[in-house]
Amino acid sequence: MLLSDPVFKHMGMGSSLRLPSWKVVLTQIIFYFILEDFVFYWGHRVLHTKWLYKHVHSVHHEYATPFGLTSEYAHPAEILFLGFATIVGPAITGPHLLTLWLWMVLRVLETVEAHCGYHFPWSLSNFLPLYGDADFHDYHHPLLYT
Repeated sequence: MLLSDPVFKHMGMGSSLRLPSWKVVLTQIIFYFILEDFVFYWGHRVLHTKWLYKHVHSVHHEYATPFGLTSEYAHPAEILFLGFATIVGPAITGPHLLTLWLWMVLRVLETVEAHCGYHFPWSLSNFLPLYGDADFHDYHHPLLYT
C-alpha cells in the first residue's frame, strides 16, 4: 500500500481538485468490474489446483459457511495474487484518486456481499447472469479439494 501512491502516479493517476465527470467515473468503474471479474475468475480457478489449494487457498476455505468478513480472510500469497485482479484496471486507465477510492470501496462491498449469505435486491447477480453471488458462495465454500 505504501508503494501504491508513487506507482499509480507514475501510471498517470490524478489527484487534483479538478474531478472527473460522472461519465468518466462510471465508464471506468464498469470497466474495472468487467476486467476484475475475468481476471479474478481465472486466478481463482488456478488457486483450486491441487498444490495451490492445499498450501494457499485452503486458508480461505476454512470457513465452510462464509460470512461477510471471511471474504478478506486468506493466505497472504492469495491476497497478493488475487489483489492483482483488483488493481489491473486502474493500472491500465490511470484514474483520478477519487475514482480509485470509489472502486476499492465498491470492490470490497461486492466481495463482502457475495460472502454474506444473503441475496439482496441490489446484488449484481440480479443484473448480470452467471455472476457469483451469495448463493454461489454458499455452494462453493463447502467444496474442499484436499
